[in-house]
Amino acid sequence: MMSSKLQYKTTLRIVAEGRAFGPGVAMVLQGVRTHGSLAGAAKQMHMSYSKAWTIIKGAEQIWGFPLTRRHAGGKMGGSSTLTPQAECILSRYEAMQQAIDKAAKETFDAFFNEEELEKMRNMPADGKTDKGDAQE
Repeated sequence: MMSSKLQYKTTLRIVAEGRAFGPGVAMVLQGVRTHGSLAGAAKQMHMSYSKAWTIIKGAEQIWGFPLTRRHAGGKMGGSSTLTPQAECILSRYEAMQQAIDKAAKETFDAFFNEEELEKMRNMPADGKTDKGDAQE
């Protein structure tokens, strides 16, 4: 008997020339949107500023345009905002991830529901039916 319920995981990555735009980049952009700075986004994600900066620079190479507008700071420090292109990419990425999650759930539920699992549990271990034929 199974000790835990089966689960699945999907991850959306948009790939170009060996680089990927995935959940990590999306989280950094969401953090910039929320905190108004790359430093705030990095802090929220428990990563160094330089790592967050490298992630954004890599993503900008994928897309071919800036994803953030950086504003040099004075006493209070700088700030960053998402470009309209970044807002568009992030919105589409999030919508696509939701669509994939919905399709994956429906597909997973069709293939690995309790009825299908029970059929698998009841299959002969040697792969043969009562007549000695291999199951198809």
